[in-house]
Amino acid sequence: MMPQKSFICVLPEYSNQEHLEDIRSEQEHESRIRYTQGAFTIEISETNSFVEDKYSLNLTTARYVVVGSEGSTKNREAMIHHHPHGHRDRHLQFKLQAAHEVIRINLDFLDHEDYIRCIKGFLSVSQKVIAHEQDENSISVDLQKHFFNQHIDGLESERQFLLGKIRQAHQSSRILDNNNDPVTPGRLVSLRSESHLLPFLDWL
Repeated sequence: MMPQKSFICVLPEYSNQEHLEDIRSEQEHESRIRYTQGAFTIEISETNSFVEDKYSLNLTTARYVVVGSEGSTKNREAMIHHHPHGHRDRHLQFKLQAAHEVIRINLDFLDHEDYIRCIKGFLSVSQKVIAHEQDENSISVDLQKHFFNQHIDGLESERQFLLGKIRQAHQSSRILDNNNDPVTPGRLVSLRSESHLLPFLDWL
């Protein structure tokens, strides 16, 4: 069993409990909220491991698109996570649609409390991503109320804290591409076309 301090559970506190699902196994616990309309799905999920120091908060969208006689699923994903394998630093990660690449933002020098603040900030920023998806997919349901409760409105300071950490990461060349090369300022501006990344670049 992991030390109690390492177990992070943030999503349920800010979720609409009516739509929150809890899935528990011997190795991990997952909380998630999902909305589906036709060929479009959006989901927020939080996963904790019971057996290793591993955590992830994910915002994902999937849309099935038919072009001519062929269909494909377009996926976009934003997450804040850490794990004991590969890139071990606490970081944000974005799977981008346009260039089919991954951008990683390392969050250095965070203690446990600051990491929790960044996770809450991620939830706050997620509201803008969800609002964009609602408009883009002509969804009539209020997705903010579908996913969140009233406590989400109290996370503005955590949003600003996370954006400050992302700015610091850029200044320290800790925003990296697929090849672990620092993302240049010009490239970062061009990434504002990615809807899942744009709200995380509000400091630019």
